Amino acid sequence: MRQSARCLVAASLALAVLALPAIPAAAQFDPHADRPIRIGIGGGVTVPMSDYKDALEQGYNGQGFILFRPAGFPIGLRATFTYNRFTVKDFQIGQDGQFLPGGGGTTGQLVTDGYTQVLGALGNVTFELPTGRVRPYLLAGLGAFSIKNQAETATATSSASSTEFGIDGGAGLRLRLFGLDAYLEGRIANVYTDKGFIDTKSVKYVPVTFGILF
Repeated sequence: MRQSARCLVAASLALAVLALPAIPAAAQFDPHADRPIRIGIGGGVTVPMSDYKDALEQGYNGQGFILFRPAGFPIGLRATFTYNRFTVKDFQIGQDGQFLPGGGGTTGQLVTDGYTQVLGALGNVTFELPTGRVRPYLLAGLGAFSIKNQAETATATSSASSTEFGIDGGAGLRLRLFGLDAYLEGRIANVYTDKGFIDTKSVKYVPVTFGILF
């Protein structure tokens, strides 16, 4: 993982832990917190990795999921839906439509605007430790990702869409915060692709998401 992405995930989780002493001791999980079916909604920032980091700005994400975990049981199943969007940096594409790393010299066309968005639908397995008001968990899963790329040059606008297979995994914290059941998690997503206008066979990015559980 790129150093800046590791720092972002670590800093986010550290801030959540450092904030815990300010939460009243009475703010424990209520009896409803361990009901077997939960719904989560959240959002946050996303850091592009691999070749994407040279062509895309840091983006943002939205997330929704349905979690099934029997009360008192550490393993759960989660259906997760994600949205990630990135704005392109100025970069060049060659005559074959491929991303030219390192600026490309004078051999390509300059991309001045555009975006990449990734919609994901995943099945995750979670493992949560029932440690009190702060509950760390791990998750891993696989699913389908719909990727749309759009790039604009001085002479044309090009776009391409595809649906690909991918995996993700990460860690998070579930905590009681200001009377709400909240979560903070960081994940690594790896989507396997054919070569798109960004010349790579996988799309890697790191979403860091904060959300609320219902």
